[in-house]
Amino acid sequence: MFLVLLRFAGFTSAADNWLNSLLLPDISLDFAIPISQASIILTAYLIPYGVLQPFYGFYSDRYGRKKILLLLFRSRID
Repeated sequence: MFLVLLRFAGFTSAADNWLNSLLLPDISLDFAIPISQASIILTAYLIPYGVLQPFYGFYSDRYGRKKILLLLFRSRID
């Protein structure tokens, strides 16, 4: 079961990066702003995402992926 959830988390992590760029026209229409301004949303999401990847990788290699994933899930739920 955990392996299925881990695979789904990996898929979701990759898919949300693709979907965010596809949603930019809809976001710009909803907020009545140009796409260039709406792209700031994508930038604000992807920069921390990319910057934190090495830290998550280091700690998951050091302490185990399961512990780090559970820690991240708990921090989002609380």
